[in-house]
Amino acid sequence: MKISIIQPLYLPWLGFFEMIAASDAYVAFDHVKFVPSSWQQRNRIKGPNGPFFITVPVRKTRKGLDRICDKEIEYGEPWVKKHMKSLELSYRKTPYFDRYFPGIRGLMENRFKNIAELNVELIRLLLGFLGIEKQVIRSSGMALGDDKHLDKNGRLIHLMKAVGATSFYEGASGAEFIDRSRFVSEGMEVYFQAYDHPTYPQAHGEFVPYMSVVDLLFNCGEGALSIIKGGVATMDKLREHRVS
Repeated sequence: MKISIIQPLYLPWLGFFEMIAASDAYVAFDHVKFVPSSWQQRNRIKGPNGPFFITVPVRKTRKGLDRICDKEIEYGEPWVKKHMKSLELSYRKTPYFDRYFPGIRGLMENRFKNIAELNVELIRLLLGFLGIEKQVIRSSGMALGDDKHLDKNGRLIHLMKAVGATSFYEGASGAEFIDRSRFVSEGMEVYFQAYDHPTYPQAHGEFVPYMSVVDLLFNCGEGALSIIKGGVATMDKLREHRVS
């Protein structure tokens, strides 16, 4: 079984969903440390004046609760209303805004307790919009025991064993820390993403890549998945990047 192991991000970019589409299952790696001001709590959308960030505010971490699955959302300010207004002002004139916006707004109004819950449920919703049917597993809900003593490679190998995976699809940056020999010794394979960001019809002037996937959905609707898949290298090319 081939899996993708990715931290749950807020309204992720296109490449995130390409990885899930190319895997048998997605593991939301949410029992690792939360990184402030990262893609875990923010992303970019494109408005009339260009790209800008929308950020989910979070509460200060209590001692010992620094994992993504522990990071509580701050509702002291009306950020949900602001985010929905930003999406509306940016995309209300796009062809597919009315198809997807109500679902996003309805989910966002649930007031999830922590950032992992919010992000994973948004990811599930967006996978449905894209027509990607894959199992979604939260690592925080798995029987992994105390794996804090393991390094990055050790944690991945431990998780893969728990899921029963024999290979996983990793982002390009993973090549910086993946230790080839350790996975090979466990009979495992690693594929690195080789993603060439596609272009697509986009509102508000010249095309800008690396927006949240909602930008693609609002602009292209049911054609979104084929556009996402169009940015990836062929499997033969991926095998050239395989750790083996």
